Amino acid sequence: MKILIVAGLPDFIPNESFDKYIGVDRGSLFLVEKGYQLALAIGDFDSVSKIELEKISVSTDRLIKLPAEKDLTDLEAALDFVLEYFADAEIVIAGALGGRLDHLLTNAYLATRPKYQALAPKMTLVDRQNLVTYLLPGQHLLKRKLTYQYVGFVQVETKDSLAIEEAKYPLKAEDNFSQIYASNEFISDQMKVSFNQGMVIVIYSGDSHKNKQ
Repeated sequence: MKILIVAGLPDFIPNESFDKYIGVDRGSLFLVEKGYQLALAIGDFDSVSKIELEKISVSTDRLIKLPAEKDLTDLEAALDFVLEYFADAEIVIAGALGGRLDHLLTNAYLATRPKYQALAPKMTLVDRQNLVTYLLPGQHLLKRKLTYQYVGFVQVETKDSLAIEEAKYPLKAEDNFSQIYASNEFISDQMKVSFNQGMVIVIYSGDSHKNKQ
C-alpha cells in the first residue's frame, strides 16, 4: 500500500497513483481541490475558513480536528494514525520541506525519533528540488535518481561509522570527519553506503533552475 500525505501547501506532488491520501491541515484542502477523496483529514485547521473546512469534511472518510495548543505537530498526528492503521505502508510526504526553517528541520528529523523509526525505511519526503529518505544500520545500495544530480548524507548517532563506496567522493568509516556530507554524486547507477548504528538521512537534490516544471 502507498500513502500520500500532504502537509500545508506543497509546491510539488508526485505524478503517480496512491492507494490512500491523507491531508494535514491546509494540505487537506489542497488535495480536495485536486479532486482526491481523502482517507483522513487531520489538523487544527487554523489555516482554513469554515467554508473550506466544510468542503474538506464532505471529501474525507474521516476528519480529526486537533486543538490548536498541543504537544505534537499536525504531521506527527497524521503519522500516529498511519502507525495505528497502516504501519506497513510506503509513505510519501509532500509539503513538509518548505516554509519555516524550524518546521522543515522538525519534519526532516521526524523519522529519527524512536516512535517513528519503524516507518523510516518506507518514508520519503519530497518537494520540487529534494527527495529525502532514511536508512537504518546495515549495507545499502542506493539507486541513481535521474532528476537529482547530488546526494547528501546526514549522520544521526552513527558514531561516525558511515562509509560510502562507488561514489564521486568515497568515504572510509575510519576517515569520517563530519556529521553532514553534501554534494556527493553517482558515478554509476548505484552507490554503496554502510554504517553500524544510528540512522542516516539521505538527501537527493538538484539545482533549482534545473528542477522547474
